[in-house]
Amino acid sequence: LLWSAVALGVVGLSLTGWAFATILTTRIYQARQERAFSAVLPEEEGTSSPQADVDPRVLGRIEIPRIGVNAMVREGDDDATLAVAVGHIPGTARPGERGNMALAGHRDSFFRALRGIQPQDRIRIVTRKQSYEYTVDSTEVVNPEDTWVLDPTPDPVLSLVTCYPFNYVGPAPKRFLSLIHI
Repeated sequence: LLWSAVALGVVGLSLTGWAFATILTTRIYQARQERAFSAVLPEEEGTSSPQADVDPRVLGRIEIPRIGVNAMVREGDDDATLAVAVGHIPGTARPGERGNMALAGHRDSFFRALRGIQPQDRIRIVTRKQSYEYTVDSTEVVNPEDTWVLDPTPDPVLSLVTCYPFNYVGPAPKRFLSLIHI
């Protein structure tokens, strides 16, 4: 019995350490990229700082002030990207391009606050060259197989995708989608 208690204690401490390390890695990445990104943003006279060390995969920053989302956006939707940033889904439009720009984030990290997003909320995508303002049109819950949410569109559209339900433990059965127009 004592052996089992010690083993469970070790497992518990290991999992706690892993969770702490994951959160710390994410926060350090976000803080470093935010500093570097802010340093290369054009200043009032049109110059930027040459010493910034921005990850070349960083596209910009997403800001949703009403619900407190402020995170760096990085190219990719793989596990490594989504562990440290909001991911731009490859093959979708990039900031400033005509079409559907799709961003993905984990429901238990950067996109946790999406549970409170509402129509008419303002979203801003800030890139090194320009800021883009969007307004939320609607939200819906879809199946993971509903890939139409990534289809190209003739107008600039932003789609935010995360797993759903927000409080589900384990791989979620649905996807939460926010549809947003410029």
